[in-house]
Amino acid sequence: MPKKLKIVRGWVWPGLLFLLLAVPLATFGADASWLSASTGWYSLVVYTTGFVLAWRFRRSRVAAVLLGLFMMDLLLRPSSSALQPGVGSIWDASGVLFLFLMPVITTMQDRGVSSRRGFTQVAIVLGGLASGLLFWAVRPEFLSWTWQPFLPWDLPELGLSDAALVAGLFALLLTGGFAVVRGHRLDKGFFWIVIAVLLALRGGPESVESTIYLTLAGLMLLVNVMEKLYSFSASDDVTGLPTRRALRQEVKAAGPAYALAFVGVDHYTDLYDRYGRDTSDRVIKRVAMHLGKTSVTGRVFRYGYEEFALVYTGRGRDEVLGDLEMLRADIEDFRFELRPKAHGNGQSGAPNYPAVRWSLTVSVGVAERGEKKGWSAGYSAVARAARGALHRGQKAGGNIVSK
Repeated sequence: MPKKLKIVRGWVWPGLLFLLLAVPLATFGADASWLSASTGWYSLVVYTTGFVLAWRFRRSRVAAVLLGLFMMDLLLRPSSSALQPGVGSIWDASGVLFLFLMPVITTMQDRGVSSRRGFTQVAIVLGGLASGLLFWAVRPEFLSWTWQPFLPWDLPELGLSDAALVAGLFALLLTGGFAVVRGHRLDKGFFWIVIAVLLALRGGPESVESTIYLTLAGLMLLVNVMEKLYSFSASDDVTGLPTRRALRQEVKAAGPAYALAFVGVDHYTDLYDRYGRDTSDRVIKRVAMHLGKTSVTGRVFRYGYEEFALVYTGRGRDEVLGDLEMLRADIEDFRFELRPKAHGNGQSGAPNYPAVRWSLTVSVGVAERGEKKGWSAGYSAVARAARGALHRGQKAGGNIVSK
């Protein structure tokens, strides 16, 4: 992807464009009857849809941030006015706490929402906001220092408290820094969400303006997730793994240095001819499950038929040889009881066919791309080198790791 297009899709779309849409909408359209009447349900649709997608596709950071936005949105409702403790506003307090939590979530990696790490990320936001706001409501005097002017400048025209300005500056510096260093589109989305939350804090509780900014912040996340899912939408029906299209996207995001390995099942043609499609698919699925469990540092893809690809971001060829050798040795221990296929239909045979024990092996070919070593070859050249090493190993008898 051209560098200019990466900049546009990362920093301009959807974050900046969504904010440019939100500002006039919140400024000039907040009094529109159709908009004020629908604030209750359209925000709920965005949060619910986003959380379901985050749960389904293992985006724990997205779920955590959406939960924080949803809790802030709840405090916009008129019923929350009774919770205001008198020192500052509980609405402002929720924004300050959320802004401090944003860099914490940004530093983490996405996991399944129901996994231990994913649940921890969601709990950080839920527990942090809930306990902080409860403490604020019960004993506000202990937090009164938060509202003292400790910035070197006075910016009352911004309509933000001193605490929100400090927390917002802190969050912008860290989320923006992570986005620049790591280059992840979701990190760039978090940067724009911080700005959206700051704009929402200007509106105050019970305002349509604040709801617009919070909802569009959630919509930014929703678009980011859906675009990511689209790029990885091509998945293999047999194994559930992403396929070649997703592999190319992963390599593009891997940066200037990565190792690419191809894993091929040895004697797959014999397996297919003797035992049929259903049995060979079962074997392939077993190999895919094993690759997904053992290759914790690499991302696994179904390349085609009996071949898989593994991408190791930021690692060299020699660094992954040990992992690949262990993977090859583990699969060598696989044993299957297989029955020859029934005549003519390619399906597994009836139970009266004698079962045969099949010992499975794989061959592995690996190559690398690393600017530090003077090789600036593109994906196609690296893939050819890795597959060439794989085929040399298979021609030599298989069950070998080649480079």
